[in-house]
Amino acid sequence: MCTDVIFYPTEEYYSPDKSMLELVFAPAEEWISCSDAEIIDATMKELAKLFPDEIAADQSKANILKYHVVKTPRSVYKTVPGTEPCRPLQKSPIEGFYLAGDYTKQKYLASMEGAVLSGKLCARSIVQDYELLLARGQKKLAEASVV
Repeated sequence: MCTDVIFYPTEEYYSPDKSMLELVFAPAEEWISCSDAEIIDATMKELAKLFPDEIAADQSKANILKYHVVKTPRSVYKTVPGTEPCRPLQKSPIEGFYLAGDYTKQKYLASMEGAVLSGKLCARSIVQDYELLLARGQKKLAEASVV
């Protein structure tokens, strides 16, 4: 039901006696037509399974002070068995052409984390290729100066 659970420990959201969670439900098709109350109820039940000492579905332990449900159809691609090999690498077969995005080959599914990791992998590929080009250029320069 949940692809990501994010806890915010930053100063902006810090409170010694409160926590903030951000959850992403995917695939969304079964949730998009549900009411906010149904989604919150399902969320609490799932969280109670994951954190039984801290959370109860009836909110007798931790309780919700504020929530906001955002429904964005088709914002996350559906992962189906056998499609992993179709995800492109950050370094494409075209020289000097690179890809970044959560859809590329990296360890996460469609998410901000996947997009960030893909960007880092893409940048690493660019730097590695640049260093290879520099090394080739220096080698050619050295060979030319020997002649």
